[in-house]
Amino acid sequence: MSKLEFTGERFVPHKSPKKLESEHRSRYAFALEYIADRRVLDIGCGEGYGSYMMIGSAKSVVGVDIDEEAIEHAKEMYESTNLDYQVADVTKLPFADCEFDAAVCFEVIEHIENPEAVMSEAARVLKPDGAFIVSTPNGAVRTSSRPNPYHVKEFNIHELEQLVVAAFPTDKWTLSIFGQFQRYKNYTKAGVMFKNAYLTIKGALGIGPGDSDHSSTGGGLEFDFHTDKADLAEYLVAVVRGR
Repeated sequence: MSKLEFTGERFVPHKSPKKLESEHRSRYAFALEYIADRRVLDIGCGEGYGSYMMIGSAKSVVGVDIDEEAIEHAKEMYESTNLDYQVADVTKLPFADCEFDAAVCFEVIEHIENPEAVMSEAARVLKPDGAFIVSTPNGAVRTSSRPNPYHVKEFNIHELEQLVVAAFPTDKWTLSIFGQFQRYKNYTKAGVMFKNAYLTIKGALGIGPGDSDHSSTGGGLEFDFHTDKADLAEYLVAVVRGR
C-alpha cells in the first residue's frame, strides 16, 4: 500500500475514494490500445500506478512527475525492466525531440499555470506518427458544491479542443475528444443542468461537499469512452494521432 496520503491533489491507490480509483484506472485501461509495443511517456505520473499498468502492453514506459516524494515512492513500489521513473517539470521535459512513440497525460493540465507548455512539450517529444492521450475534468459539468482548490482551470470541450490543436495542428494530427461515461448511467443535458444548478445553490449557501459530491463510494464501476455527447461527461479525454 502507498506510503503517500490522499489530500485531494492526486489519486493515491487504496487511499482515495473508490469511485475516483475506478475512474483513474479506467483511463489508463482506455489508453492501452494506443500504446501497444510503443515507447511511452507518462506525463505527470504521480505515484506511478498508471505507468505500471501500461508496461504489459507498451514496449517501455517512462513516468515523470515534479514531486520527488512521489517518484521515490514509484521507484520503490513498481519495478520492471521496461519501466523508469524520473523527477521532471512537465512544462520542460528532459527528453530529445521525437523520442517517444506515445504519451499520456491524465488529470494534470488543470493543475498547471501554463498548460500550453505541457501540450507543446508533448508534441515536441512525440514522433510524427505518435499518439497522445490527455484527460481533464469537464469544466462545464459540476461534481462538487465547491471548486477543487488544486485546480487552476477546468476546461470545457471547446477550450480543450483549442488547447490541443494549438500544439497539434490538424494538418499533421487527427483529434478526437471522448467523454468518460459511467456504464448504465443516463446522461442528458437536462440532468447536467439540474445537477449544476443544485451544486451551485449548495455552494452559495455555504454547504460543503457531501459523499455524493466527492464520490466516496462506487468502487468497481465500469466506464465507456465515446465521442457522442462527450460534452455531458464529467471527464474529457482527447486522443491525438499523427497523420
